[in-house]
Amino acid sequence: MMREEAAASPPYSIGGARKHMHLLRRTTQLLFLLLLVLAPVLGLFRIDILTGAFVIGSYQIWFSDFAIVIGLWVFIASLLVITYSWVGAAFCGWLCPQGFLSELGTNLMRKLLGRSADLEIDGNSVHVASRKKGVGSWLKLGTAFVLGAMFLALIPLLYFYPPLVVWHFVTFTRDVQMPLSIYWIYFVFVVVMLIDIALIRHVMCRYFCVYRIWQHSFKTTRTLTIGYDDSRSDECVKCGYCLKACAVDLDPRNTELYSGCTACGECIVACDRLHNRQVDDGLLSFVFPEGRKNGSRLSTAASRLRGVLPAAAIGAAMFVFGIMHYQSYHMSVGNIGSRNANVNTYVIHLANKRYRPSDMQIRVNGLKPDQYHLEKKTVHFDTAGMQDVALRLEQGTLHGLVSFNVHVTTADGWSETFPVRYFAVGDRQ
Repeated sequence: MMREEAAASPPYSIGGARKHMHLLRRTTQLLFLLLLVLAPVLGLFRIDILTGAFVIGSYQIWFSDFAIVIGLWVFIASLLVITYSWVGAAFCGWLCPQGFLSELGTNLMRKLLGRSADLEIDGNSVHVASRKKGVGSWLKLGTAFVLGAMFLALIPLLYFYPPLVVWHFVTFTRDVQMPLSIYWIYFVFVVVMLIDIALIRHVMCRYFCVYRIWQHSFKTTRTLTIGYDDSRSDECVKCGYCLKACAVDLDPRNTELYSGCTACGECIVACDRLHNRQVDDGLLSFVFPEGRKNGSRLSTAASRLRGVLPAAAIGAAMFVFGIMHYQSYHMSVGNIGSRNANVNTYVIHLANKRYRPSDMQIRVNGLKPDQYHLEKKTVHFDTAGMQDVALRLEQGTLHGLVSFNVHVTTADGWSETFPVRYFAVGDRQ
């Protein structure tokens, strides 16, 4: 029934998009991979391992920035739900780096070892073309995989270390900010990438990808899929082009609702190449199975928006609220006890959450000058970071319940007051 509805629906076609679908898909995959590289380089997103914070632009986002964190995730999750239910696995076939690299690895392997070569961990025994069984072919393939893994392993490094540190790592330049752990982390990334592109590839997409598992929960009979024109089945010469073009080994002529299809469209391209000799499109196309019953694709999108748009609006509102009320600084005070009978020490913990220079002024209210000693009154930050300042109370001058405030200000108008209560009995706490 689903195939009949799919065949009756209007095929996906935007001008000459079908003719250039493969090139268009490769372009979107490369652009998305480039975006993943530029995101940390341009400071759009990365992780500061020293503070354990996410960095968006020049802002450190802590988990205490609840509205920003939750709002952003709710908004993104809402958009993903709309994407899943409308265009299905299009992200997997058109953007996902795992799918892109898996295809490149498979194509390279088949070019060097033969069309029937299969090295995936769930594949059968390796079949290598007789003319390509030489050691040279294996050395070329292994070298290409290792070099590719070494290059790809640099991308996750950019999310944990500043671009300049990674550059010095690549060029073997000494950098005092470069920790020795970067060598072990890079080695682990190289091994993981090598195993992935050499052996795992699309096995990840078919069996292990949590993204795909969650995605299936939102697919419906209105979701974009591959449609087969049964009315022209007599034109299908059983060539098998579409089966060979499928990266996940499916029969594109009969894709089920919860199949592993990544909506890459390569089967459509393969079928079109055969039928272009007859100046006609192939028998496969992108379709919305119930598009005809519901009038248009826009009505299908609108039905999904009605259910998810409120959540997306709430998430966007929380994110904007969090940005508007973002606190660029943080201050807290804690007691670390007495090192001797006469002094009780507090620690003023200060943090600059913006990657820019700043000075923080500290003032103690409620105590006389001879009752405390402040390590320093001005704390300078060259960039985002944390510093501690010691506040020592002279216990011999304090008696009973003592209340005082630690007040911190900055030149850009931020201020915070932390109240402290301290009970002293004679010369003891």
